[in-house]
Amino acid sequence: MSNNPNQQQQVAVQVRHEKMAALYANQVLINTTAEEVFLEFSPGVIMAAGSAVLPIHTRIAMTPVGLARLHQAIGKALQNYQFVQNPPPPATPENLPPLDIKDIPILAGGKNPE
Repeated sequence: MSNNPNQQQQVAVQVRHEKMAALYANQVLINTTAEEVFLEFSPGVIMAAGSAVLPIHTRIAMTPVGLARLHQAIGKALQNYQFVQNPPPPATPENLPPLDIKDIPILAGGKNPE
């Protein structure tokens, strides 16, 4: 091990799934304190006898730093999802940018025109 305290050490992490159950959450309540953020997940509002109930089935406690990493990961996942759902249109002559002759390389050993 190095004596340099700034050197990062890589460690293999094994993922172990415990209490594995997928629960659908359509709504999330967020509560914060100075040190923690609580995410409370619910399937949605249930109407019952003239009242509305929001059942919470899962509560996750995180640090603000952990929440920032989650935000970044969800943002990346959403970008990937949106790209898959809405891929860019295929290239056609109508949507291609104009081409400048100087951008085309000459492959036979000549020089590009100035």
